[in-house]
Amino acid sequence: MPQIIEKDDIPGIRRLINRLSAAEGISIYELAERSSLHPTTLYAILNKKPSATRRPVRRDTIKALGEGNRYRVTFDAEKKRVILERSEELAPRNDVEELMDGIRRVLARSGRRRYSSEEQERILRVLNAMTSV
Repeated sequence: MPQIIEKDDIPGIRRLINRLSAAEGISIYELAERSSLHPTTLYAILNKKPSATRRPVRRDTIKALGEGNRYRVTFDAEKKRVILERSEELAPRNDVEELMDGIRRVLARSGRRRYSSEEQERILRVLNAMTSV
């Protein structure tokens, strides 16, 4: 897989998001989900008009985007660009890992830190039913 290299500005990050989506063959929504980013974060980057007062895209956001999709992220400050390289050291995606990542994302997105014992029991019941098939 060749590198994805784009400028470290808003138009460059937009191209990077679109190229990464195309390289992975997934939607922007799925790209955000894999990165543990809220989809509106990517849609805001893609759709808002650039201006002199607009903040640049945070490096943590770019890093999450790349690493969540199994790319190594390098920031070249001298040339003001972002480089994504496919990480070869990671094992192929695992269905169980994908399921657990999805559950973590849903629970984190709910914003709740605690669940009642009844809710915990219901969650465990669903997980048991899913894994006993």
